[in-house]
Amino acid sequence: MKSRFLLLILFLLLACTVDAQNKDAQLYAKTINSNNARSHLTILASDEWKGREAGTLWGDKAAQYIAAYYQKIGLKGAVNGAYMQAINAKRVPLSESLKVNGGSFKPVIDFFNMPASISLSGYDMQTDSILFAGYGVIDEGMQPYNDFQDHTVEGKVVMLLGSGPRDAAFSFQQKISYLSFHKAKAVLLVEPVVDNKSDGLLLHLSGNPMMLEGSPELASLEKMAQGMPIIYLGKKVADALLKDAGTDLAALRKKLTETNKPYPFVFKTHFSAQALRALETVHPANVLGYIAGSDPVLKDEVLLLSAHYDHLGINPYVKGDSINNGADDNGSGTTGMLMLADAFMQAVKAGKGPKRSILFMATTGEEKGLLGSTWYVGHPVMPLDKTIANLNVDMIGRTDTLPHPDKNYMYIIGADRLSSDLNRIVKETNTSYNKLELDERYNVRSDPFQLYYRSDHYNFAKHGIPVTFYFGGFHGDYHKPSDEIEKIDFELLCKRSQLIFYTAWELANAATKPVVDKKEEK
Repeated sequence: MKSRFLLLILFLLLACTVDAQNKDAQLYAKTINSNNARSHLTILASDEWKGREAGTLWGDKAAQYIAAYYQKIGLKGAVNGAYMQAINAKRVPLSESLKVNGGSFKPVIDFFNMPASISLSGYDMQTDSILFAGYGVIDEGMQPYNDFQDHTVEGKVVMLLGSGPRDAAFSFQQKISYLSFHKAKAVLLVEPVVDNKSDGLLLHLSGNPMMLEGSPELASLEKMAQGMPIIYLGKKVADALLKDAGTDLAALRKKLTETNKPYPFVFKTHFSAQALRALETVHPANVLGYIAGSDPVLKDEVLLLSAHYDHLGINPYVKGDSINNGADDNGSGTTGMLMLADAFMQAVKAGKGPKRSILFMATTGEEKGLLGSTWYVGHPVMPLDKTIANLNVDMIGRTDTLPHPDKNYMYIIGADRLSSDLNRIVKETNTSYNKLELDERYNVRSDPFQLYYRSDHYNFAKHGIPVTFYFGGFHGDYHKPSDEIEKIDFELLCKRSQLIFYTAWELANAATKPVVDKKEEK
């Protein structure tokens, strides 16, 4: 009797699962397959498109490819019948040079300027002496410690070692504020990141930053007077300077560690550095296509699906392969979005189109500071108050090195921040169809990477629109030329894309939109 009862319960559970699945959705999800994925990504991540940097010819080619595909499958142009929404931006390239005793060093490879410390006027600096001041710490605690003891900093170029002991007592910001207040001429910060270059950070900082016209950031830069330059140095430059003092970086680190005492000194050298900015107008574009909803009432509501199509372009500072192909970041997410568009259009052509309208947005300038999505929320082509949710996709073509039962996982971020409904739908859809591991470790508010704020979905969340960010995780090729198509797991890319399709299908066809019942903490 007991076994029959258990079988009955199992049958009912299976029946419920089948009922929760939509056969039409399952049919069109099959168009999301490895062949289609490979077809898109082979083009998007090709060497011929030079890393698709926003505001370049190659970024424009990627945008044109996406627009042509929208048109081919039958999406309507969302920008007064067109697909391109050009943004008005200024590129702010930074040219920089540095010499020690007449010998030149390479920007990004050997040094870089903190961008926020360089105005449009830039600087041209020379000095014949440098103050070495250890870690630049002033600790007035139980055991007073002062790396500047007996030395004034006014008018001097000050050399500091980055990230050292007592930093908890005297933060980086406090160090810089102290030197600026006391009118130091410049700060040379010896930082291991210059030598490690682990994630393309230096190219990101020293490449071609971009700002929206009319943005507070650009206005601030235009008004900014050149103050104290902050220059990060690698070991090569540091040792070239310290050679004039009869020492080197390793010896100084050892002395400071062993004695636990300040060791400031001034040494003679010949040092010069220059940095110059210039403004250049560019118009990269968001690429917007949409499907009109089939329900006479619900069609006014819009589901937004987004993925950024651009990447970092060419890294001129590396030997060998210098093209940041961005196969995973974010060729994979763009590929997934294009396959979702095709799947929904197949449904439309069969008379099974979504009840709500769906807007597909390939954003520009995400790598430059979420520029495309920032522009869109200021210039929406469909009302933001009618946008029911945003599903944003980035880096879904590979696995990371964090522990998972198997490769069938997806990080979800933000689903629960504004709407219990959206959170429920995201998770129930996965249970009904794909059964991936939905990992939320990056969704906690203490996440050190703060990913909730770092991709295009956040601009919609700021306007009270529920969002979910789908992400595959970091890997060793993040922001490097080695992010190549050969490393993409196409089967996994498609599984993840199908999950997003099923979730989008549910949202686009549900009787009610997700209710916003939470307020995100500031």
